Amino acid sequence: MMKSREKGQISREEQDLGSLCSMIKEYVEKNDWAACMEQIPKYMELYPDSAVPHNLMGIVLESQGKHPEAMKHFRAAWSLDSTFVPANRNMDAYSMYDRKGEVEPAYTMEDCMPKPEPGIIQKTGFFLRSLLMVHPKKAGMA
Repeated sequence: MMKSREKGQISREEQDLGSLCSMIKEYVEKNDWAACMEQIPKYMELYPDSAVPHNLMGIVLESQGKHPEAMKHFRAAWSLDSTFVPANRNMDAYSMYDRKGEVEPAYTMEDCMPKPEPGIIQKTGFFLRSLLMVHPKKAGMA
């Protein structure tokens, strides 16, 4: 039975899994595979219905060049929660045969958000500022 919680409150599970994502991301950046392999199975046991630990295990295995094993964990994550976007994104990104360059793994939903690019307003502002610097008399600044 689920306990009701106030809107905006984060459950203990969400806190734990968020911390795990941060921890594993740091370990992967340091190539600390032993620490990853120690922590992730603990969370698989604590939260057997969560897609998060399987997604993280997939990232770790892919980072080690163990592609088939990684894909099994991405698929396990997807099977547990087909709406978990990071696992879906990782499965798509790592399964492309013609991919060029490195894949940025998706640890959390934030990693799946499009990176902000300068919009027309920022580009126009930059253009106008550069005109003012180059041609101050024409801009009425002289």
